[in-house]
Amino acid sequence: MRLVAKFCCLFTGLSVLTTGYAYGQANTDDKLQKIAVVAPFEGPYAVLAQQIRLGTEAAKLQNQYPVSLVYMQEACKADQDAATAEKIRQANIKYVIGYLCSESLEGAAPVLEQDGIAILSLGSRQPILQEQENRQNLGIFRLTPDRKLAANVLADKLAPQWQKTPFALLEDGTVQGRDFARTILQALKARGLEPALNDTYRPAQTSQNALIAQLKRAGINHILLGGEGDDAAIIARSAAAAGWPLTIAGTESLLRFDPQNPLPVGLLMSGLPDMSMQASAEGAVKAISALAQKQTDTGDMLADGYALPAYSAVQIVAQALADQSNPPKQPAEILRSTQFDTAIGAVSFSPAGLRKQNPYRLMRYNGKDFEPVE
Repeated sequence: MRLVAKFCCLFTGLSVLTTGYAYGQANTDDKLQKIAVVAPFEGPYAVLAQQIRLGTEAAKLQNQYPVSLVYMQEACKADQDAATAEKIRQANIKYVIGYLCSESLEGAAPVLEQDGIAILSLGSRQPILQEQENRQNLGIFRLTPDRKLAANVLADKLAPQWQKTPFALLEDGTVQGRDFARTILQALKARGLEPALNDTYRPAQTSQNALIAQLKRAGINHILLGGEGDDAAIIARSAAAAGWPLTIAGTESLLRFDPQNPLPVGLLMSGLPDMSMQASAEGAVKAISALAQKQTDTGDMLADGYALPAYSAVQIVAQALADQSNPPKQPAEILRSTQFDTAIGAVSFSPAGLRKQNPYRLMRYNGKDFEPVE
């Protein structure tokens, strides 16, 4: 799929990026409520910013929201994004959408918090800022679900099946692998389960014969894997060669694999189903696709990636801006106390700014795609 980032011009001062649409350019009419959209429009991640641009513009046009979208460059560097946040403060903007990099949030959030500006983060899932003592005052709200929710789905779905079955919890020694192991272990213990083997394996090997031999000695046919898809494929291949039946389950890390090293059929994953197939997304998908086809630089884009979350973020902000509370509530207070109807379904936030709804589902690989397990 060809994706080319192209933007007409970059202005100084407020750093407003035009969208390139003949009828949907960033509108800076002072009579309209402004929403800042911060994303890496220039550089190696520009394709992701394209998706965000499509989603935000489509939401505004499809729903005829009386808002002005102000596009600003995300540098993914704390100091530069802090400077951009200061410009947002000066522009009297109360809601910001975007921020794909955790470094950006580290720089921008403390600046924006000074004026009670709320951030709807579309990308960063690093818990650093949320875990600070003052996290409830930083105004960060994440549409991307917390990885702990993925572990909860695995524990909920597998606990009844693995209750009397010895299983192993294996992680690859990376930060993400250790985090998965720690999180899933807590979830399992809360449900009365404990792994028969809890260990670290060596990733990126050409075979895992020694690991399979260890599993055979322990009589273990089930694995929770904190590792990537390539490792799952190699482990499954080694097990098959040894004639040892093996069930492997993990989270979205399994999606990282070389197509030349195919995933094993039956691999279980706690993952996100295709949001564009939800009934709530039908209108948004059509709007995003129609808007993309009108542009030479986005004509082959679909309503995937960040497009739907960005569309939904504009829906959330538009509903928040329509709040008629008397006395008026601060943006963060509105976001914490309201359930919003969006293209990705109902959205509400915890006091820490995490999405309450769990969109993860247990999925099984059929040799071509992951499909939900009923």
